[in-house]
Amino acid sequence: MAEDGGAALSYPGISVVRTSHGEVVDRVWVPVGEEPTYADDEALIAALRAAWCWTRPAA
Repeated sequence: MAEDGGAALSYPGISVVRTSHGEVVDRVWVPVGEEPTYADDEALIAALRAAWCWTRPAA
């Protein structure tokens, strides 16, 4: 139960957050079940790569 008396849902996953000057500019939720699939792995790799590219300065 949530603190306000409502129902709460919990699902395992990873949140990848991008910030600029301390402000959140993007958030990607990558759900991962108890037995991650190949598709779960690929989605996580893609999200992490996008976040990594975001942090790199332009060449």
